[in-house]
Amino acid sequence: MIDPEYDVIIAGGGFSGVYNLIHLSKLGLRCRLIDPGSALGGTWYWNTYPGARVDSDVPLYEFPFDDLAKGWTWSERFPNSDELRAYFAYVAEKYDLLKHTWMECRVKAAQWNDDEHIWKITANGAGGFHQSTARFFIMAVGSTTEPYIPKIDGLASFQGRWCHSGRWPEGGINVKNKRVGVIGTGASGVQIIQEIGSQVKHLTVFQRTPNLALPMVQYKMSRDVQAHFKPVYDNIFEKLPTTFGGFNFDFVPKVTKSDPPEAREAFFERLWQMGGFNFWLAGYADLFFDKEASDEAYKFWQKKTSARIKDPRKRDILAPKVAPHPFGTKRPCLEQRFYEVFNQDNVDLINIKEDPIVEITADTVQTRNTTTELDVLIVATGWDNITGPWMRMDLKGEKGKSIQEHWNDGVSTYLGMATSNFPNMFFLYGPHGPTAFCNGPTCIEIQGQWIVKTINHLYQNSITKFVPKAEATRDFTELVDTMSRKTLLHDVDSWYMGANVPGKRKQAYNWAGGVPAYKQEVDQEVERNYPGFTKDTVGGVGLAKL
Repeated sequence: MIDPEYDVIIAGGGFSGVYNLIHLSKLGLRCRLIDPGSALGGTWYWNTYPGARVDSDVPLYEFPFDDLAKGWTWSERFPNSDELRAYFAYVAEKYDLLKHTWMECRVKAAQWNDDEHIWKITANGAGGFHQSTARFFIMAVGSTTEPYIPKIDGLASFQGRWCHSGRWPEGGINVKNKRVGVIGTGASGVQIIQEIGSQVKHLTVFQRTPNLALPMVQYKMSRDVQAHFKPVYDNIFEKLPTTFGGFNFDFVPKVTKSDPPEAREAFFERLWQMGGFNFWLAGYADLFFDKEASDEAYKFWQKKTSARIKDPRKRDILAPKVAPHPFGTKRPCLEQRFYEVFNQDNVDLINIKEDPIVEITADTVQTRNTTTELDVLIVATGWDNITGPWMRMDLKGEKGKSIQEHWNDGVSTYLGMATSNFPNMFFLYGPHGPTAFCNGPTCIEIQGQWIVKTINHLYQNSITKFVPKAEATRDFTELVDTMSRKTLLHDVDSWYMGANVPGKRKQAYNWAGGVPAYKQEVDQEVERNYPGFTKDTVGGVGLAKL
């Protein structure tokens, strides 16, 4: 049996990859993390556009480690991308992680060798191609890392500055006193618009679907205030896996119509004033399951939001009286002054659902009925979520079958962390995890713990090959689909379902059953000694025990 160069190779340097690197290296395993950025941070390395910030509040969006919390202080309730990159640098120094990394290097291919039970990994970086072998391969590539740029005639001919929001150029783009266009009002679009609205000469926003954005209620956080709360951080972190969305708040155990209108209105108002995702994930328990409940939430949202928009035409586009989709079935963005930007005389709004973009020229964006001259164009059209990074990688499992072939009839996983035909490969914050419906670090903590525990188990028991059974993968995929179909989420064209990318298969890409049910599912697999997996050794020779 060949001894591979590494025990574990990890693709991706965001929360997922770093979590696994910290814990697996502590076990004494030989680990190598590979990431295309020049620094750790994952999506926060790439997302440097104006106004970029997280939508989970302090201390929910950090590693739940006491030694890290003691030495780190945030400056505001919802940290921006600069602060998150600084946090990753702090974590890297604290644990001396960079000695285990290849930065500015991208995994291009991974091939399973069934004779030796190892992965052969090919990565491309500044120094050329690296080829390495590992017993285990972890895909920690994230869910929002592959930009989606729609095919628009003439986009390449635009002579001004243009970029996708997720690939903001180093050094930035000067928008002061410029004519700027923004395509898209998803999370990045909302954040960019509210950040640059006061700087530009003229701003034109091209919107297809209204973002049912919620008030962030941002505020500064002093060192003293955080020091006061740090002793109870452990209590907060312990609560996260017990709530539906992995936050420190949860739905109330009653349905919308159980409260009379006056009480319901007062409850909605309290959630609204709290800010963040409280109005989305701390309201009535039937929000995702009952259309009338969703309508009540939307009615309140529309009343509060429309009052902030002066122009009737813009108001009808941004906060229509009829909901564009059931409230909460598309992820709302957290905003600070987004709607007030549209009260400026120098800001226009074009509804491209009714008046679609037909062409981009050297200096204009042309819809069916308008021509807009621009100096800068920002394409804030989101991501090929969940599976995008997988589809561009040459990833081959047993018998040389590619991941594209394996998932040709739809994504299939077991426990949202492995898939049949790809032994010794784990992934997290990806397909069929709580991913899109969960606070990121909570999901990563649950899955990361499971992967670390499982790899340790395999070493302790001299198992060299570990792969989900086909029937277990089929059954779990059906469970994910069944849970999705019970909700209002399933029939809405959103990136949750893959509907934002033309030609992508529409299916349930996320576990919609809530974090506690997911954690119970994966914990039971360990408790029952992994009945959904087959286990093997190379010629009867197992791994050396740790």
